[in-house]
Parts: sequence; structure tokens; C-alpha cells
Amino acid sequence: MNQEIVHVEEAIGNFMKMMDSTEKKITQVDKKLKEIKKKLEAVEVDVLDTSSKLREIERKIHDKLNKVKRVRKLYLNASTERQMKMYDKDYSALMKEVHKLDEEREKLREKYEKLVATEEKIMKKELQLEEQKAVLYHERENLMHRAENIMKRLSSKINRTRNE
Repeated sequence: MNQEIVHVEEAIGNFMKMMDSTEKKITQVDKKLKEIKKKLEAVEVDVLDTSSKLREIERKIHDKLNKVKRVRKLYLNASTERQMKMYDKDYSALMKEVHKLDEEREKLREKYEKLVATEEKIMKKELQLEEQKAVLYHERENLMHRAENIMKRLSSKINRTRNE
């Protein structure tokens, strides 16, 4: 009987160690998840900010191109040489602005693509950690079921020894 009690104590000790290690792992995963979520929030804010800047620049480009279209029309309808030079000068200035805005848009588009790629990487890490956390919870649940089964067997052995 004493030997069985010693085995039970060892089993309980091992069970408690396994539960503690599982809890520590879950805590570590939770800590990592919080850090990743903070990073993800920051990247999402940057993505939204960049996309709004991108839309604003595209709107400005559209407006400038409309002005270019009007100036071109005025140039074609100009009656004097002076008007033609003035419209040509306006056209050149507008096209410079359009090219400048186009370069800025291209830089923002590259930045946006990098941010989206970073966001996807962070989301993949988050999913992996969530899966790891689910596995750890499942492992803990299995340990609890094993402990319940052991307790049931122990209870039945105790009842048998009492009845004898």
C-alpha cells in the first residue's frame, strides 16, 4: 500500500510539473501574441495612412490632368501667338506638376506594398502562435482527462481496499 501511495505521489508531482510547464508555455505564447498585435496595429495604421495619402495624390493627379485637358483645348482654340505661348507655358508647368505627383505616387505605392507585405508576415506569425496556443490548450485538456481517469481508478482502488 505504501508503495502505491509513493507511486501516486510521484504521478501527482509529474502531473503538476506538466501542468505548470504547459501554463508557462501558454503564458509565453500570450505574451508574444500581445507583442505581435501591437506591431500589427501600428502597421495597419501606417497602411491606412499611406493608402489615404495615395488616394489624395491620385485625386490631385486627376485634377491636374483635367486642367491639362482644358489648357490643351484652349491652346488649340487660341487665336494669337501670344495666347499660344501662354497656354504652352501653362501646359508645361502642369505637366511638371503631374510628373512630380506621379513620382510621389509611385514612392507611396512602393511603401504601401512593403507595408502590406509586412502586415501579411505579422498576420502569419499571429496565426502560427494562435495554432500553437490551441495545441497547448488541447494538451492541457488531455492532461486533465488523464488526471481524471487516474483519480477514478484511485478512487475505485480505495473503495476496494476499504471493502476488503
